[in-house]
Amino acid sequence: MKAEYANVFIRGATTVFAHEVGVQLSRRGLTRKDSPVPNLPISIVIGITGSIRGQVVYSMDSDFAYAVTKAMIPNKLPSELKKLTNSAVSEIANMITGQASIALAGEDRLIHLTPPAVFSGAGMTVDFLSIPTICLSFISEIGSLEINIAFTENGGRP
Repeated sequence: MKAEYANVFIRGATTVFAHEVGVQLSRRGLTRKDSPVPNLPISIVIGITGSIRGQVVYSMDSDFAYAVTKAMIPNKLPSELKKLTNSAVSEIANMITGQASIALAGEDRLIHLTPPAVFSGAGMTVDFLSIPTICLSFISEIGSLEINIAFTENGGRP
């Protein structure tokens, strides 16, 4: 796993959160793991195919997800916001992954993203492939965010 993968996601996350949510993310840590299994109860999974293959798994708690939704969709009643939470956090994950994939693709590689899938709930388990993973941890005034980046190179072929 290359350091450049982490750097583009750090830049993407801090930029998107500052612009879209009005929140300053501060990096809390970077660790290596054997798979992108998330540590927080709400997860957004985006697949990557092409020159780079793998998954990005965003993870947060419900208060963080609600705060993101409230910032992105102002002037809604709390009951309406709760219904829109999955959509809002999926969009944030799409924006970050989109920025990162553009930077990683450069001029000579092709990278495709799958639509995001949101998983949440107590006791839910999802099995992930064992792929070397970089886990980025962020902290902010609205809570914690985790980004698990699990990629393998595809020899430059789409």
